[in-house]
Amino acid sequence: MRRDEGQPPAGLFFKHFGGKMRKIRNSQLDLDYETDQKGIEADEDMMRSEVIRIKTPISGEGGGKKQGHHPGRNMNGDEGQAGDGVKLKTQVFLKGVGRAVATSSGLVLTAVLSMAVGLLTPGLLNVLNPELQAAGNSGNLSRDRSSQAGKPGVVVIKAGRILTMAGPPIEQGLIIVEGEKIKAVGKDLPIPEGAEIIDEPSAWVLPGLIDANSTLGLSDERGQSENEELSEPNVAQLEVLDGLNPFDRRIKQARSSGITAALVCPGRRSVIGGQAAVIRLKGQTVEEMKLLSPAGVKFSIGEGPKQAFGSKGRLPSTRMGNIYVIRQALLEAREYAGRWADYNKNLAAAKRGKKNAADIKPPSRDLRLEPLARVVTGELPALIECYRMDDISGAIRLVDEFKLKAVFIGCAEGYLLAEEISRRAIPVIVGPFGVGPKRTETEDVEISNAARLYKAGVKIALESEAEYGLAALEELPLIAALAVRGGLPEEEALKAITINAAEIIGVSQRIGSLEAGKDADLVIFSGHPLDYRTVVKKVMIAGLMGI
Repeated sequence: MRRDEGQPPAGLFFKHFGGKMRKIRNSQLDLDYETDQKGIEADEDMMRSEVIRIKTPISGEGGGKKQGHHPGRNMNGDEGQAGDGVKLKTQVFLKGVGRAVATSSGLVLTAVLSMAVGLLTPGLLNVLNPELQAAGNSGNLSRDRSSQAGKPGVVVIKAGRILTMAGPPIEQGLIIVEGEKIKAVGKDLPIPEGAEIIDEPSAWVLPGLIDANSTLGLSDERGQSENEELSEPNVAQLEVLDGLNPFDRRIKQARSSGITAALVCPGRRSVIGGQAAVIRLKGQTVEEMKLLSPAGVKFSIGEGPKQAFGSKGRLPSTRMGNIYVIRQALLEAREYAGRWADYNKNLAAAKRGKKNAADIKPPSRDLRLEPLARVVTGELPALIECYRMDDISGAIRLVDEFKLKAVFIGCAEGYLLAEEISRRAIPVIVGPFGVGPKRTETEDVEISNAARLYKAGVKIALESEAEYGLAALEELPLIAALAVRGGLPEEEALKAITINAAEIIGVSQRIGSLEAGKDADLVIFSGHPLDYRTVVKKVMIAGLMGI
């Protein structure tokens, strides 16, 4: 329900309530009221004419310095709070007025203004103040009434067709959400007493969509990219969460299109760009958004590093140079992991022999080698971005040499090596499909790429083509539709943007399918999700309902 539903229009307030509202601008309300107090019980010498002028800030301003106002920054999961501040400060105002006009006609004014408090918050002020109105627009998430009161909310969604991604479709089914979790999914389920019911008899419900390769949150407020550190070709020590901006405008854009989670990676121009993370597209802090970090270490083979460092006359400037940088880093990481393994072994032996372990000194820590050591020991996946057949071949050689747990990203010519990729059980985050202009690495892309990889036995996910400058975040379902046109079964295309993506990026225990016990992340579509005419009606993330 919209927060301003049921509120009287602004015109009724001005029609029925006097007082002079001379200025409502920049989140500040000035009320001017003039009255002559006769002072019924006061001495004649104390009788005088007074002017009462009250200024009531409503945007969090104190008595002095103004604080910057950032629309929407306080709205992720805590909507409705702006009105609370207005209400509190208006009540303070009323208290002061009540004392000042406790006699004569002031009694009438106090009663009138008391009635006006409900009108001022939040509906009327949304009309009068564009910033407050923008903060409450669709795309933000708010709990139902019971959870706002501090109790776990129970929501029942009735839908014409539910695609759980964990079993067959459910026609005219129910999803019961309790708090942040899915409690039950099925047909003819008992509806809990007092539950909020969302009835969408012609809608389709899917798990929240997942963009499996993204730079969401890695842009500053001016749109400048923060996703690549190009001072060195190997910056494995960097973590994307350290540069993530929870208020990146693209996050709301992605959420309104049905994307509820994303794998956020460094860009494609560093050979070893840093540590990726899986985030949920809800929250005011990085910790609120984090689902998994690190989710892997990002590697890039191909034109990106060549252009970034070759233009500076530095290594790497060739594909051979790209592979060399990775191989050298992984060899150093393997030695580093070996030193720590020896230390832990000797420490355990000393404790078993009841010897003094203080003489056993640990190796010096190296923040750049630590994540790579976890890659060579198989604890973290190597997320390798590669497109052309020669780059994919180089990536396969590294996988074989270091026994890497790998995920290929891009893989535009993967169909040419589908059997080799499948033999090594390497999942592929497929893209691009050729929407828009092509570059050197994607000249031979085929719309059948995903289908041919799938038929060879490769587990695939799909990504929006925004990172290639070819499409937009909203087009993730259309990318899946293109894959279907290229021969991928429709069910697999939907899995590629939900459960398969969750499995590949390591968060399938929480999201990716509609099952009891999983997080309540889901999307309500007006119709078939792969139809270009379909629109997103509502998005729920962790039990919070948005548009």
